Amino acid sequence: MLHIFFITGCYAQFSKDRRDKWFVSGGFEGMNYFGDLQDKIITTNEMHFAVSGGLSYQVIPHLSTNLYLTLGSVGASDSKNGEKWKYRNLSFQSYIFETALTAEYDILNMETPGKRNKFTPYIFAGVGVFHFNPYTYDASGNKVYLQPLGTEGETTPYSLWQFCIPFGVGAKYAVSSTVRLSAEFNIRKLFTDYLDDVSQHQYADTTQLLITRGPEAASLSYRADEIPNSPYKFYGYRGNPGKKDGYYSFIIRASLQLFTGRFQ
Repeated sequence: MLHIFFITGCYAQFSKDRRDKWFVSGGFEGMNYFGDLQDKIITTNEMHFAVSGGLSYQVIPHLSTNLYLTLGSVGASDSKNGEKWKYRNLSFQSYIFETALTAEYDILNMETPGKRNKFTPYIFAGVGVFHFNPYTYDASGNKVYLQPLGTEGETTPYSLWQFCIPFGVGAKYAVSSTVRLSAEFNIRKLFTDYLDDVSQHQYADTTQLLITRGPEAASLSYRADEIPNSPYKFYGYRGNPGKKDGYYSFIIRASLQLFTGRFQ
C-alpha cells in the first residue's frame, strides 16, 4: 500500500510539473512587407494589422517551443513607394495565413525557483508554412486576383502555399506567476519572389499575354499607361528576380500559464 501511495504521489507531482509548463497566448501585430514594391526594408509605411494565437511549452529553463497561428495581411503601392516608382503604378494586397513552430531562448532565467527573473530578452527561430493570394484593383476599381493571370508570362503558376523561416528578438515581463507580457519583432525569410506578383526585370510581351491570357492579364501586367503622360516606358524595370520578398511583424503578446490548479 505504501508503494501505491508513493507511486501515485510521484505521478501526480510529475504530471503537475509537466502541465504547469504549458502556456496559451494571444497577440496583436503590425504586419508589413518588403519586396519589389517597397524601397525600405523596415518601415511602418503601409503597415496592416494582424492577430495571432498559440501554445508554448517550457522544455527546460531558458528554452521553450511555440506553435503559433497568424492571420493578417500585407500590401504595397507604387503611389506610396517614392517618386521614382509612382509612374510604374503597380500595387498588390494579400491576406496571410501562417502556422509556425519556433524554439525560443530566454537570456535570463524565468523558471527556476529562487533564481527567477521577472524580465528577460529572448531570441527565437523556427519553420513555418503560409498561404497568400495577391490581388489588386483594376482601373475600374474591381478586385482581381493576380496569380491565375500570369502577369509575367509564367508557364506554371506559382504556389500560393510556401515555406518560411520566422526569426527575431523580443522581451517578456512576468506580470504575475501565471501571466506574461511580451514585445517582439518577427521577420520571415521567404523562398518565393511572388508575394507581390512582381519578380522579373522585363515586362512580358503584352501582345502575347493578350492572346494567351486575355485582356485582363495584359492590362494588369503593365500599368504605367493608366497615368496620363507617364514617363515610365514598357522597357523599364518591373522587378528584381534576385531579391526574394518577405514580411515582418511588430507584436504585443499576452501569455497565460495553464493547469496551475491541478494536482496540488
